[in-house]
Formats: sequence, structure tokens, C-alpha cells
Amino acid sequence: MQRLSDCLAIRTNFYWRCYCTVKLDNNQRLADFPAIYKAKDAEQKWYNIWQQNKYFASSKRRTSNNNKDSFNMILPPPNITGVLHLGHALTATIQDVLARWYRMRGCSVLWIPGLDHAGIATQIIVEKHLRHTRDLSRLDLSREEFTSLVWQWKAQKAETIRDQLKMLGATLDWDREYFTIDEQHSAAVKEAFVRLHERGLLYRGCDFVNWSPSLRSTISDIEVENVAIQGSTKLHVPGYKSKVMFGRMMKLAFPVEDSEEELIVATTRPETMFGDVALAVHPDDERYARYIGRCVMHPVRNVPIPVVADSVVKKEFGTGVLKITPAHDRTDYDIAKRHNLPVIGVINEDGNMMDICKGFEGLPRFKTREKLLHELSVRGVLRGVDNNHTMMLPRCSRSQDIVEQILKEQWFVKCDEMAKSAIEVLENGSLRIDPSVHKQHWRDWLDNIRDWCVSRQLWWGHSIPAYSVVHDGSWIVARSEEEAYSIARKKYGVDVKLRQDDDVLDTWFSSAIVPFATLGWPKDTQDMAKYYPLSLMETGHDILMFWVARMVMLGLELTQRLPFKEVFLHGVLCDAHGKKMSKSSGNVISPEHIINGCSLEELDAQARCSHEAGILSANELHRTLRVNAKSYPDGIVDCGADALRMTLCGHDIKNHNISFDIADCRTNKHFCNKIWQASKYMLLMVNEDQEVNGGMDNLSNLDRWILSRLSRTVETMNTAFAERNFYKAVFAIRQFLHYEFCDFYLEGTKFGFKDADAIVAFGHSYTLKKCLEVSLRLLAPFMPYLVDDLYTRLARKFPVSFLQVSSLLEAEYPEYEEFENLKDISLEENMQKIIDVINAIRSCTTNVSKKLNPEVSILTENSQDYDLYKDNINLIKGVSRIWNVPIHLAKNYETARKDNCDEIQHVHTDDCLLLINIADASAIEQIKRNIKRKQCSDSRISEISQKSEKLIQQEI
Repeated sequence: MQRLSDCLAIRTNFYWRCYCTVKLDNNQRLADFPAIYKAKDAEQKWYNIWQQNKYFASSKRRTSNNNKDSFNMILPPPNITGVLHLGHALTATIQDVLARWYRMRGCSVLWIPGLDHAGIATQIIVEKHLRHTRDLSRLDLSREEFTSLVWQWKAQKAETIRDQLKMLGATLDWDREYFTIDEQHSAAVKEAFVRLHERGLLYRGCDFVNWSPSLRSTISDIEVENVAIQGSTKLHVPGYKSKVMFGRMMKLAFPVEDSEEELIVATTRPETMFGDVALAVHPDDERYARYIGRCVMHPVRNVPIPVVADSVVKKEFGTGVLKITPAHDRTDYDIAKRHNLPVIGVINEDGNMMDICKGFEGLPRFKTREKLLHELSVRGVLRGVDNNHTMMLPRCSRSQDIVEQILKEQWFVKCDEMAKSAIEVLENGSLRIDPSVHKQHWRDWLDNIRDWCVSRQLWWGHSIPAYSVVHDGSWIVARSEEEAYSIARKKYGVDVKLRQDDDVLDTWFSSAIVPFATLGWPKDTQDMAKYYPLSLMETGHDILMFWVARMVMLGLELTQRLPFKEVFLHGVLCDAHGKKMSKSSGNVISPEHIINGCSLEELDAQARCSHEAGILSANELHRTLRVNAKSYPDGIVDCGADALRMTLCGHDIKNHNISFDIADCRTNKHFCNKIWQASKYMLLMVNEDQEVNGGMDNLSNLDRWILSRLSRTVETMNTAFAERNFYKAVFAIRQFLHYEFCDFYLEGTKFGFKDADAIVAFGHSYTLKKCLEVSLRLLAPFMPYLVDDLYTRLARKFPVSFLQVSSLLEAEYPEYEEFENLKDISLEENMQKIIDVINAIRSCTTNVSKKLNPEVSILTENSQDYDLYKDNINLIKGVSRIWNVPIHLAKNYETARKDNCDEIQHVHTDDCLLLINIADASAIEQIKRNIKRKQCSDSRISEISQKSEKLIQQEI
């Protein structure tokens, strides 16, 4: 207060010191302040500073807040198949934003990085690389040689992935980095396998699996893509020189035994008919009731097979008659078990026909299809072909092979009881899933769960800790070969011979124990006691069941605790046209392309390099080059990491799909520079760094308004963070900084600084510093590079108003309670009227040269509004850039001027009219067009608003 009183006493001297000498002193202050924000310079410097100060360690927190809870999470481990794409950038950014927010709130934050060995995906990509670079296949090497190559691949990719995460600003505790196949994790995987076996939850049995003949391995459900086929469609299938035709329904005749009649079967897979053991019809289908219990002759094997009744058969599908091939279809297998039918396998693991298929043995399955159809046609068995059949075709997402369902002896995890526990924790509120729309999917999938096949026929992965007894084929599960022999010798004697299972474990198995294996499980470590369960598991909704549910099941079973308290799911990242980003679509973008910029030639060169390395197929390369030319003809402008982060968080990430547009990154790059220029304005206008204690009453309405808006922004952003609605926080800070602070407040202060009023100038100075200091702390989780660089620069200029910290990671995040007293709802409502008038003037005078000196009169019937507009005339002029703005009460306005034929009228509100005068015919026409466009827009907005209100009322 004393300082403020001093200023009042020497008003004139203050004015001349703060404004007239500003040209000299403050220009010197700007000497070491770059003209524009240079993201690349800031990014190279600040990540090193953060690491050197050990801000990422869980032990690092502000000592004044030791009573705060810890916030713990792991980064979903990226596969080592290649570099990170924008989907990975989304995950890392979401988690880093949360980590920074919690750190600034005084919490201890544990954020663990890691990499996934990704068994199938990595083996495939390294095999492709081998084939393209050395013309070798995996089988040309020993298993040890191939595994050694994969480890070399991992070392290279791991370094690249780390660099990408650091480029994004991810504050990961790098000292805790794990790899899902490293020594510690491998020990935990073995322990999990053994304990599940000891508890009777893991067994070896024969059941259906998804089989990829080209990989010669079982694959998980998530690696099966069900592709919609609309009629006859030719597709490339690995192992076939020519494309294979799909989307056809063939009708085959099965003669009824001892009759002239026949039953017609519709099938898309005639090659499996060697394994047909029956025909099935619905018991209530009157068309076929008389055939139930009789036999038909198999048209290829020429043996009788029965006609059975089963309610699973769909009467409306095909002809209503289903051929039963139990060895190659789960539904058929279930029918066969109910009716005691035999099981005959006809397609082997290579995708070729077995010896039982006389005349076709050893022939690839799809070549068999065409040859068999020809023979059946010649013999009169083929009754027709529907070339417009719509179907779902299961393809292996890794190899693009057509997936076969085959019966195979494998290792399975019993899931029914664990699934019940996973449902229970959701129902009793122990586990929270956000967004809640995924809760029903959780229940449905777990209610209908099948036992989990964890065997994979690969060379790269965790060896299954199971040993076959050579002389009888029984199995021993043990943590090591020594332990297995110890168990075996007690049962079979000292001469027993064991052979370890050649298979490896499903990658999802080793990933499912990540939450506790990374903290030292199965040992009782300090980390387990301190950090387990984790606070949050954040990932894409597409792996909710394959990964998240399995983490919950194994966590509950092996640790008797939930692995995390909250599941936060984001949507699938798509391009600007709503198409999922994928290599096959050619629309994948690397984060560094956006951060550092990239020419079209560089984009194409990288794509060709990926093709030469075997990562992109020829088709994928062609699509990528085509998309590059169409979407980025001028390349990609360097936008910086902050702009990318802001863009990613600016979407409602809880939506099922998230459409990403690089144009938004450019917009956010400009936003960065706008904040930078606002800071330069403050440096130019504010000469001294002084504190105000209790001086709110002496601030102008403009100052108090922007501080009230700041208070609301603090409240909105903290609420948005707590609810994980980042887009609301992004909208709030952009709305405040870009529009309210820069576009309105700064423009309004220019007149205040020019007036010889020390109180106004001092109030503006105080408010400018306050708003920028708080705003930068608010923005820190989203744009860490910009705000740290800018904040530390400003702190050197204004050591009283800005915190003296090495980074805002040491600062407190603004809390609403400390700004609540700044809120002034009545003032905000009045200022909104001024803003609305300014926007209306801007809209009407768009594309009209201000050099023509237009006059915009404001007529109002409301005396209070008249006083409001008069009191804030400088703000209206400054922001609208119209310097001739008379304000009149309607009742006092001269009749003569109302009749002015050159005057253009625009009804702003029911009691406010804008009258525009300008001495230029073309400008008059432009203003009329602007008004018409605005009226149409306002009408459309009103219509949408009314419809929305009606829908809300209907729901209520």
C-alpha cells in the first residue's frame, strides 16, 4: 500500500518514468530477447537442464509439500519394431502432461519408461530386413544367430525411441527403464508362469487357436483383423504368386442316401470339405425336418455322413444347411462334440492339404479351392456360385496371411475365475475406467472369456519354462532346467531326459505383469511397498481387453491387489480425414517430422529407406508416396514439440477416434509466438518491478476484468486436469491468453499507458505481470519448453513478480483458492457486452480498409449500457481499430442523422444498433455483405442452439 501511495503522490513523475523513458530503458531490456520464439533452441537446452536437475526422479519434489500423495504410472512400452509414430506421441504427451501437473502440485511422481520385445512383430520385421538386405530367411540362420541379430536391432531402435521421447519432452525416470525380455523381467515372467501352474490356472491342452501359416505360429485375437469383403475380391496372400479370390459363396450338392433327393450346402470354403463329418440343420426348420437322422453321401470322400439337428444353425443363412468341419471351425467343433462326431484335420500348419485329401495332398489350400471347384463342376456337384457374397475375412495383421482356426496342443491360462474378480473390482468401485462407456465392453468380454493360449511358435521371446519328459511326453513346469531335473529325478529316476518346450510365451503375457514386475516383483522390494498399486494406467482403448484386463487379472491373482486404481483410455489417432493412421494406408506421420519440419523430398526419401530396409512393402511405399504428394506438397513446416503437444491435447482424447490435422500444429506454433510477443510488450511497457499489496480497489475495470477471467481459467484448468478432459484445459488457456488477454486486454492497456495517469499505468503494470506469471505456470504441463524458456527470461527482468526457479517443475501449479477473490461475475457480464459490441464492429468492417476512416456509431436505449460503452470507449476503439466511435442514447440521437441514406444499419441486440458511415462505394457494398453473412451465421447458431436445448430437455 505504501508503494501505491507513493505512486499517487508523484503521479506526473511516475508517468514520465514509466512511459516517456520507456523507449530508452525498455528497449535495452529487449536487447537480449529474441524477436520470435525459436522452439529448436529451447528444446535442445531445456531437456538437458531438466535431466541435470533430476526433476524426473520420484524422490524429487518440493519439500514444502511432503504431505502430498505420490502419483505413479508406467509408459505403455513401445514395440522395438521401429520408431514412434503419432499414436505413441499421444500416449507419451498425455502422461507427461499429467506427470508435470502432479509434480507442480507437490506430488512425488514415478513414471517408468520401458520397451516391449514384441515377439511376433519384431521377428517379422527383422526377417523382412534380412530378406531385403541379405537375401536370407530366418531359417538360413541358427536360432542363436537370429536372436543375436534381433538384439542388435533392439539396441538401434531403443536409442531412437529414447531420443524421440526426449524430443517430446517426456519427463520419464530413465534410471528405471526396463525391457520386457531383460534379466529381471524374464525372472518375473518365469515366476508368474510357475505360480499360475502351481495354482492349477495354467495347463497344457488341445484347443482352437488362431494360426498364421506363413508365420507358422499361433497369434492372439488382437493380431487378427476381420476384413469386410464386398463380393468377389482378389487379395495378395503370402506364398501365392497370383492374387486369391474371396467373396464367393459356392453351392454344393450332397445326395441323400437311398434317395433321388439332395441337400444343397452353401460354403465359402470348399477346400475344407475333405474334413466334413456331417450336415446340420435347425431342428425347427420345416424344410429339412424329414432328413434329420438320415445320411447323405459325401461328394468327395464318397462315404455316408449324418444329418443332425442343432439349434446353433441359422435357418436364414445360405441354404439353411451347414456342413460340419470340426477340425477347422470352433462352432462346428462344438456341434461335433454334442453329436459325438469324429474330428478330421485336412489343412496342416503350413497351410497345405494333409494326406487324407487324396489327389490334393501337399497342395496349398487356396490352390486346392480352385482345383476342387473345377472337379466338382465337372462332376455336377457344384450347383452355383454367388459372386456378390459379403463376408468377414480373418487376416493376420502382421503377415497379411489368411488366419486358420486349427486344433493344437498349447499352454493355456484358465481365465474364468480371474475374469470374475476383474468384473467385481469394477462393480464395487475399486477400479475406475474412464471414459465409462468402456465399462460394458469390460463386462461383456470378461463374461464370455475363453482360456488364454500363451504359446507362440517363434524364436524371439520368453522361452516357456516347461520341460517335456522324453520317454512319456509328460510335462514339468519349473523356474530353471536344474529345478526341472530335480523334480523329474524324484519321480522318474536319475536317468530321466528332459527337453524344454521350443515355443515362447505370448508377448501379452510378459506385458501383463509390467505394473508389478517393474517394481521388483516377485521380491518384496521397497518399490513394491511404496508405489504399488500404480495410480493410473493410461493407454488406447483398442487394447483394453488384450492388455489392461489381463494386467488386472494377473495383478489380482499374483499380488492379491489391483495393479492400478484408474484406467484412462484415449481414442485411436486418425488423419485429418478420419482415416486410421497405418502403414498400409500410407498416412503415418513421425512426431519429429512435425517438430523439426520436413520437405516432401525428405519424406519420400525416408519412405524409400524404410522400403529398402524391409519395413514398408512395395504397396505400402506406393501409398505413402501418394499420400505425401497429396497431403504435404510443400513439406511439413517445423512447429516444435510444444505446438505438437498442444494439438494432441486439444482434442477430446476420450472420443473413439481422434482426427489429427497438421494445420492445427501450425496454429499452435503461432500461439507460442503470440505469447512471446505479449511478453515483449510487457517488457516494453512496464519499467519497474513493484508489488501491490491490497491494491485491487485502485485497479481499473479492465484490470479487474482480466484478473477475474484469470481466476476462472485457473478453476477451469484444474477441474479439467482432475477430470482428464485436457481439451477443456487447452480451450480455457487459449481463450484466456489468445483472445481475452492478447486481443482485448493488451490492446486496451495501450491507451492507459499513454494517458498521464499513474494509477492506471501502475495497475496495468501489476496486472500484466500477474496474468503472464500465472498463465505461464498454467500452461507449463502443455508447453514446457516455451514456458520454461520464457519464464526464466522474465524472472531475470522482474525478480519480484516472478519466481526465481531453475524450471517451473519447481514451481507450484496455480490453485483456484488463491485466486477466488479475484472473481467478479457482474463485471464479467458487463465486459462481455463490450466484447460483443467490439466483435460486432469487427465483423461488420472485415476487409474494409481502416484508412477510409469509417465511423461506427453505437446507439443504445439502455442508459446503463450507454455509460458502460462511454467508460470503455478506449477499449472499443483500440480492439476494433475503429477510431471514430460516437456513442449515443437512442432518444437523444438527431432525427436528421437517422434519415441519412448513406448510413448502414446493423441490429446488434434488441436495444442496441450500429450505424456505419463510410465515404466509399465499394466499402459500403463490402460492409453490407459482411452484415448479411453475420446475420446468416447468427441465425444458424441460434437454430443449432435451439435444437440442442430441445434435445437436452427431451433427455431430462
